[in-house]
Formats: sequence, C-alpha cells, structure tokens
Amino acid sequence: MTILDWFFIVSLSIASVGLLFAGTSFYLMIQTKKALNKVKRTKVKKKKKKQKKRKIRELTKKSKKQWTFGIVLSLLFVLSMLSASYSLYYQAMHLSQKDSKAVIQGYYLVGNIEKELQAAKTTDNDIKAGKNIKLLAGQLSSYGIYKATIRNTEQGQKTLNKYYKSMKELGINLSSQTDGFFKDEMLLNEFEADVAAVKKNQAAVVSYFKINEKALVNKK
Repeated sequence: MTILDWFFIVSLSIASVGLLFAGTSFYLMIQTKKALNKVKRTKVKKKKKKQKKRKIRELTKKSKKQWTFGIVLSLLFVLSMLSASYSLYYQAMHLSQKDSKAVIQGYYLVGNIEKELQAAKTTDNDIKAGKNIKLLAGQLSSYGIYKATIRNTEQGQKTLNKYYKSMKELGINLSSQTDGFFKDEMLLNEFEADVAAVKKNQAAVVSYFKINEKALVNKK
C-alpha cells in the first residue's frame, strides 16, 4: 500500500475511535447531569447541606470535564474524517505512482516514435530506421497491461485508459508492418495521424490530472 493508503486507514481509524469515545463521553455527561439534578432536588437536613453542596460541586466539575472531553474528541473525529476525505480526493484527482511512471515513459515513447517516423522519410538507412521504429513500437504495445487505478474518478479512469489503449494499438499496428513500410507515403501519413491521435489523448491526461508538461519534457 502507498503512504496515502496508510494515511487514509489511520485517519479513518482515529475518526472511529474519536466518534466512539466522544459518544461515550456525552452519554456519561448526560448521566452525570441527571445525578446532579437529582442531588439538587433532594432535600437534606441543615447539617448535611455542606455535603450536598460538595456533591453538587463534584458533579458539576465532572460534567464539565466530560463535556470538554466530548468536544475535543468530536473535533478529533471531524478533523480525522476531513483528512481521510482529502486523502481519497487527492488520490482520485492525481496519478498513482504506477500510472505516473507509465505516463512519463509513454510521453517519452510517443515523442520518439514521432521523431523516428519523421526521420524515416529521408533516411538512408532503412534497416536501422525500421529497427528503431519496431523497438519503440514493441514498448508501446506493452501498454495493454496498464489500467488506471480504481481510486481515480470515473472520468479520470476513462481518460487514462483511453490513452493507454491508443498507445497499445499504435504499437501493435506498427509492430505488424513489414520492413521498410515507411517508404509507402500514404501508410506513413496514416501512422502519423495515429500518433497525433495518441498525442491528443496524452494532452487530455496532462490536462485532467494537471501534470506539469515542462517537467515531463525535462524527465525525457
């Protein structure tokens, strides 16, 4: 589990304990209040009035402590629930560590595929160009194993999975081509259009998850 997963579990556990003890504290306070009211209503002889006043002071003090304790625990419950909720929200709106690595690597691969296809138009070494493209295509094909974490929002999962699927399909299609396929101008143009479509999905991921694209470029 990630640090955020542990943070959520701990926050939720603290919230549960806080709610339990806060409820117990308020229940005990109500019982103390009842006992206090009973003592106040009870008539005693003059010589026992001091005992009655002392008992009232003790119960009043006890009630205040229980009230304070209940309020503190209630605040602990609220803060812990807010922390747990924020943890879920953060995970829903940000990439997991696994997805983050996949997106960074994908950004690198798609950029290089685009460069290799451009370079293939004027290359003098068809064999080398073909090997480079096939190598990158094989890596793109592996994106078929990736799937967005269920912690993301439904839209986030849809956006990310669409990106992964488009990379996988591009990789498979390129891998299945014969050597020197890029000499067919029409076919090459089709693949460049496919790369543009993948980059569009890539841009959607960058936009949705608010990824710093400059940082991605630097990591390349």
